[in-house]
Amino acid sequence: MKMTSMSGSVFTELLKNGYKNLFAHYKAINDLNVFPVPDGDTGTNMKLTYSNGLKTISDDDAPAGVIADELARGMLFGARGNSGVLTSQYFRGFADEVKDLTELSVKDFAKAMVGAYKNAYKACADVAEGTILTVAREGIENVKVLDEDDFESFLSRVVMAMKVSLDNTPNLLPVLKENGVIDSGGKGLLTIFEGYLYFFTGQEIKEGEEEVIEVKTTDDGAIDYSLFNENSKLEYGYCTEFLLQLLRSKIDIESFDIDSFISWMMSHGESLVCFQTGTIVKVHIHTKKPHEVIKYAQKFGEFVSFKMENMALQHNEVISKSETKARERKPLAVIAIAQGDGIIDSFKAMNVDLVLNGGQTMNTSVSEMIDAFKFVNADEIILLPNETNMIKAAYQASELYKDSKVRVVETHNIQEGYSALQALLGNYETNEECYQAVSSGVDLIDSITVFKSAKDAKIGKEKAPKGSFVSSFGHKLVGYKNDLIEATLDALEKLDDIESREVMFLIYGQMVQEDVIVQLTATISYKYPLLEVGVVSGKQDVYDLLIGIYK
Repeated sequence: MKMTSMSGSVFTELLKNGYKNLFAHYKAINDLNVFPVPDGDTGTNMKLTYSNGLKTISDDDAPAGVIADELARGMLFGARGNSGVLTSQYFRGFADEVKDLTELSVKDFAKAMVGAYKNAYKACADVAEGTILTVAREGIENVKVLDEDDFESFLSRVVMAMKVSLDNTPNLLPVLKENGVIDSGGKGLLTIFEGYLYFFTGQEIKEGEEEVIEVKTTDDGAIDYSLFNENSKLEYGYCTEFLLQLLRSKIDIESFDIDSFISWMMSHGESLVCFQTGTIVKVHIHTKKPHEVIKYAQKFGEFVSFKMENMALQHNEVISKSETKARERKPLAVIAIAQGDGIIDSFKAMNVDLVLNGGQTMNTSVSEMIDAFKFVNADEIILLPNETNMIKAAYQASELYKDSKVRVVETHNIQEGYSALQALLGNYETNEECYQAVSSGVDLIDSITVFKSAKDAKIGKEKAPKGSFVSSFGHKLVGYKNDLIEATLDALEKLDDIESREVMFLIYGQMVQEDVIVQLTATISYKYPLLEVGVVSGKQDVYDLLIGIYK
């Protein structure tokens, strides 16, 4: 299909085709993960992030700039894991370059790709080459845009440049070369752009193809109308969203003041998201008086699309139905993310206001974190992500949420979170004292994880076969054995000063039998008589043992 310019509707179909190809191959992308355990899978995170962007597109025939902006906004709020955050920032940069355009030329698209990778780089404080960032940059910087280009010829060169860049990632990132894989995030981005190219070449996407219309469903289940009945009171108001087309028959569009428009909206509702793209104004607002919002908006134009829902009926995946009653505003709240009923119960017992059920294999999204911020309703919020792969999403959520001061404590695993939360058992006069205490708890322990390897893994010069028990310090694999107890003891011996340590806690998963734990703790106590061992039944379903040893 030879095409030199794309309308908004064609651009939307292109974006959908990119998603179809990503959906078809996300499991293969997951398999590229270096860590030999389900670990916030890259392909899954990118798929869910991208699909949330598609859900947010309210009008497939809108100007290309509006569609790009809505896609990026949906990705920002739906981002999961580091790969999802970087993908969302990439498309945010793309959208910023085309925000005023009705159609996209090849040169517009190429310029937007440059803005996209530069924005993704800015999102990283610790840029590492050999990742999705490298593939994004070299995928356009190594491509010359020709005057006679159509999209097919241009994207074919982009895809080729991305492939070359991706194949070189092991030479830039030693951990990839050690494990004989290419970068999974870079593969995900290439897969999306291959889907874009297939849109023009007509190549069929077969494996695992999903109709995108399913992605646009905003609810995983039926609405429970019992949540609002004849005895209810309107507590939450209406979630009101619309695209407003400014009309010259009503106003002088060139003198339209978006800041005044936003100021009026802010005084008539909450959770406002409002921006202007060309002559289209996008509005999202929670209000108890939607008729006033509608009447005001119609002074300036008419609606291109409109949606309104009673917020009492909106499905919420994050907060359980037993916890939907609005809370009174409080000075400070603490939120932790964890997986495993035992771990969740332990965190709640340590004065955590809310525990989000998430972590390994299903990273909590930015929008789910924001829902949690709204729910706890506090002036200041401390958030513990408890997983390295969710720290970027945690920061993105904290920046997007404006109704509270959100402070992220960089807990890289459950053990660090457990240690940090021990500080909540003390008494503090100020929010700052509490934050400092929780933050200091992160560095008090060494973390060891023991798990059954889901695939062959390279540890130094040795290869740990699939099914063996592998131990790690953080994300560094340090040893393996065929037996859980032996693997744990082997890991402990690798701590130089283990003989002098005095306190450790051991959180065991649902796959570990209690008699094994009894035998393990007895062996540890016999071998290291100074070491007091605390045991928690975490009931987590990925890692067999999560161990924290106080320094």
